[in-house]
Amino acid sequence: MMIAFLHRRRWLAWLMSAFLLFLPPAPAFAFIGQGLTIEKERQLGEEFLLELQQVADICSDPFLTSYINRLGQKLVAQMGPQPFQYRFFIVADPSLNAFAVPGGYIFVHTGMIQLAEREGELAGVLAHEISHIYARHMAKQVEKSKITNVASLVGALAAVLIGGGALAEPLLVGTMAGSASAMLKYSRDMEREADSLGFKWLLKAGYDPHEMIAIYHKMNRQRWFEGGKIPVYLSTHPDTDSRVVELGHQLAQHRDHLPTKKNSPEFDYFRLKIQASLGSPAQLLRRLSQDAAREPDNPLYHYGRALSLCRLERSQEAVAAFQQALRLSPGNPLIQRDLAIHLFEQGRYQQAREMLETLAQTNPRDEVVLFYLGRLYMEQKKTDQALALMEKVHNLNPTFIEVYHTLGTLYGEKGKMGLAHYYLGFHSLKAKAYPIALFHFRKALPFLPSYDYRHEEVRNQIARLEKMRVRVSN
Repeated sequence: MMIAFLHRRRWLAWLMSAFLLFLPPAPAFAFIGQGLTIEKERQLGEEFLLELQQVADICSDPFLTSYINRLGQKLVAQMGPQPFQYRFFIVADPSLNAFAVPGGYIFVHTGMIQLAEREGELAGVLAHEISHIYARHMAKQVEKSKITNVASLVGALAAVLIGGGALAEPLLVGTMAGSASAMLKYSRDMEREADSLGFKWLLKAGYDPHEMIAIYHKMNRQRWFEGGKIPVYLSTHPDTDSRVVELGHQLAQHRDHLPTKKNSPEFDYFRLKIQASLGSPAQLLRRLSQDAAREPDNPLYHYGRALSLCRLERSQEAVAAFQQALRLSPGNPLIQRDLAIHLFEQGRYQQAREMLETLAQTNPRDEVVLFYLGRLYMEQKKTDQALALMEKVHNLNPTFIEVYHTLGTLYGEKGKMGLAHYYLGFHSLKAKAYPIALFHFRKALPFLPSYDYRHEEVRNQIARLEKMRVRVSN
């Protein structure tokens, strides 16, 4: 389940600045002269993610991370072969924001997701951010800047992408980025190019680009709802009005070839699950019970009631609500999946297994189903079957944090200690347990052959953690 909101972005800014202040200098990349290579972009993206997760609540719910990554990969697939593995993350923050970092890392705030009312609108935001990476906009700005220290660059990127003005100032404390961070801001030409490319990816993926314009209009309206305060996304992606006009010209050129507007039913379940994960379950239950009374044949409301009842630990009522939703939407895999997970968590393994195995047959690439089916096989001591499923889950969704711990445990049971410590190290790293991560990485290194790519990964992580002066207790 996703961690609770950071309700005050000033608190986030202060925390990030404090972290950067006490972070020892990282090794400098030779940006100037040599340029920002693809490999250095990957390193920068990874470093930014590791720093951001210290101060922001990044979603770890498997259903939510699965959905956002599948939506993002659908757009990435329209671009042809790419030098990066694009990864998409949900940040639990009510502000309207989304941003892209070199190396293929894209972040979208829950506030932006809640603003979108259709999948195409959210896809429009993602398509724009993907295009910034595709066109290497931020990478080009980094090459022009005078920032050569990684810690300073991460701080400057955060200041630019999370929002400018007074809020950004604490992010630069101790980073020596100073006014050079202004050089990282996107130009108007870059914004227009990202819109034009995003339009192209949306169209190729089967979305009506009208929906990209629709989400921009909603952000503009939000400015007036909040007393003229400019949403973060509009402050970091300026000149929206003229860009909307230009998108309108593109639409006119393609008006005879636009796909039919349609919404994915999964988007409505995704959006509701975010509300159920983050908000007050009692308040959501009251609202959805009222909605269900008005529209008793809408399965979405009963599904939402079930999620709220799960959080309130009213299991019998939750199962009844799931079953009511299924009566209204027979065979709905989203409802079946959450019911199966609830049954698993309640220890009703046989019922859960029957549902999960059926779902795995109909959708063998649903990593959430595969993960819980693997958990069931672990309970039944079927290590080989569980391991095969967990490896598949990891390949399908590398942002699925809990899989690292499970893989580490399973490889430990198989006596493969290099892989066991490797995965447990990365789980600890993502869980911010740095002394434990360093312990596991040091244990993993002697077991991993030098030709294994994981050997170099582990060496890099050990060096990074030691530079952070992480200590392992004896």
